[in-house]
Amino acid sequence: MERKPAAYHRAEAARARKLLAEATTPRLKQHLEDAIAQHEQIAAEVESGSEPDTASPHTTNPPQFHEKPPDDGR
Repeated sequence: MERKPAAYHRAEAARARKLLAEATTPRLKQHLEDAIAQHEQIAAEVESGSEPDTASPHTTNPPQFHEKPPDDGR
C-alpha cells in the first residue's frame, strides 16, 4: 500500500479540526477526535521513518472525512 506523505495527514487532521469546531453531536465529535489522533499519529510515524503500528487497524486505512457521518439508522 502506498504511504501518503506526512503533509497529507497533517492537512487531513486540520480539516477534521475545522469540522470538529462545528460538530454538534457527541458521536460526531468523538469520530472526528479519533480521526485527528489517527492522522497525527500516522504523520509522526511518516516523519520519523517508522512503520505504522500494525496493532491499530486505522493506521493502514486512514479515515475518510465526509461532511455527514454515516447514518446508523437513528
